Amino acid sequence: MQNLNALVVDADADFRETASKILLAAGFNVATASSGQEGLTQAQQSTYRLVCCSDQLPDISGVDFCGQLRAISGFDCVAVLIMTDQDSSRLLKQAMLAGATDIFSKSDHEELETYVQRLAERESRQLSGRVLFTEDSRVLQTIIIDLLTDMGLDVDAYTHAEGAWDAFQGGDYDLVITDVMLEGMMSGITLVRKIRRAPGELGNIPIIATSGFDNMSRKIELFHLGVNDFVSKPIVREELRQRVFNHINSYQNLRELRSQQNSLYSLAMLDEVTQLFNRHALREFAGKYFSDAYRFKRDLALAVLDVDHFKQINNEHGFEKGDQVLAELGTWLKRFVRDVDIVARWAGEEFVVLLHGCNNESAHALMERLQKKLGRFKPANIPVTLSIGVASLNHDRNDTLNSLFELADRAMYQAKMAGRNCVMTYDGHSGQET
Repeated sequence: MQNLNALVVDADADFRETASKILLAAGFNVATASSGQEGLTQAQQSTYRLVCCSDQLPDISGVDFCGQLRAISGFDCVAVLIMTDQDSSRLLKQAMLAGATDIFSKSDHEELETYVQRLAERESRQLSGRVLFTEDSRVLQTIIIDLLTDMGLDVDAYTHAEGAWDAFQGGDYDLVITDVMLEGMMSGITLVRKIRRAPGELGNIPIIATSGFDNMSRKIELFHLGVNDFVSKPIVREELRQRVFNHINSYQNLRELRSQQNSLYSLAMLDEVTQLFNRHALREFAGKYFSDAYRFKRDLALAVLDVDHFKQINNEHGFEKGDQVLAELGTWLKRFVRDVDIVARWAGEEFVVLLHGCNNESAHALMERLQKKLGRFKPANIPVTLSIGVASLNHDRNDTLNSLFELADRAMYQAKMAGRNCVMTYDGHSGQET
């Protein structure tokens, strides 16, 4: 954690003591001065992150002190607070024009405490993340790398966009910082364009563009291409530091939120054991399958698959082994069905497959092929068989997921009665299973 130094300039000894206590409690090293000239002399000899000065000093006004302080090298980014007993909009305007950061009431200690605590937290905070940085000036590259590493970041630095693009494709970054004009055949603009065309999450990474040419049309074009921010050269360390922190913090929070959303989606839509869709998900997605089938007069079939003698597997091998059988069988079923089909775990050892574009005959044939291939597969090294019932959509009967499931489930029980390890299809014309 870096040392934080503060300077309190006020003729009132009581206020200097009060302000010093507040600053010390926030982790600042505190120096004091009783006049404007004494404060300016200390500022020329030392560096400070925060300066608190009275609006009325014995020798000069607080506004004049602020203006002269800003003229001292290294104090352009220092927080300067004007402390006052007055409530004057004119004083506020004059202080802001002179370069004051803010104006506070001397009697409102709580407001000052809140400000200095947040400033101390902001100055000491560290990031964890990885930055892709492209800059062809070795001197500036070294300065920026030092800044980023001081923030706790890992930096991959390049002088050419070609090398940066190769690294980007194989890396996991939280921020890209690139100069617009670079050595080599690829410009920073081309690098931005390529990154934004990258698939999925890769293309959403925040990008800060930098340039020594403050050309408005080029800046607008960069924002059109998708940069999140633009920093003009010469780069101010504190400005870049805050921009980097904001972009990385926002991006990491967004990624965490998306991860939580994906986890919630998995909990709501996926079966915990098999990672197949659950019954809720099947009901959610089946609506479009049925509406499209009715609208375009398409075939649609549903198969109910039940693992034979599953209770015996649990009794002989244990419930953990039984779950392993279901998990490996679920993975196998997902590989077997077509991309247009839906496979879900309905309950217990029962699975449902919604077969797009299939009538009774094609669905029956597909399930028989599934059974034959399953004969060569042993989930959890245990041979299993399936009793399968099939039913297809009858456009005149106005079938739904529930009604089609009932018919296929009835056919599946007939398969059980027929000795298991077979496929039975509900015949919509005769009302019987075949």
